[in-house]
Amino acid sequence: MKILVSIDGSQASDHALAKALVFAAPLQAEVIMLTVVEPLSSYVPEVMMPTGDWVGWRGLPDIELERKILSAGQALLQKAEDTCQLAQISCRTRLETGQPRDVICHVAQEENPDLLVIGSRGLGSVERLMLGSVSDYVLHHCPVPILVVR
Repeated sequence: MKILVSIDGSQASDHALAKALVFAAPLQAEVIMLTVVEPLSSYVPEVMMPTGDWVGWRGLPDIELERKILSAGQALLQKAEDTCQLAQISCRTRLETGQPRDVICHVAQEENPDLLVIGSRGLGSVERLMLGSVSDYVLHHCPVPILVVR
């Protein structure tokens, strides 16, 4: 049995990991922890110029900032892996880059877990707060059974 857990450092994702471990222990399931790092361009909004043209972040990538963001994602996964090891649960990690809602669905299709566990509210941007959460999108677009944890 495989359980995929999406974690982002939020309190809701901590609860999701805890709930996944409760299910995994008696079933001797493998836990796959997924963290998705958004590309830098998603942090900088496009702006409209006086000409009516939309201009986005097209500069050279800030390699050091990208490295720090990836390092933070890896540290998050390491903490979750340590939690699994303390609970004596088999686990592995995946660090992916992209839009979280799309990547979570893609990884779920690829891994084909028996259950996907996700927190109900993460550390998303104001845009997601207004347009709908990652968990709501995943709930409606992911092909595997899902448990949304508060």
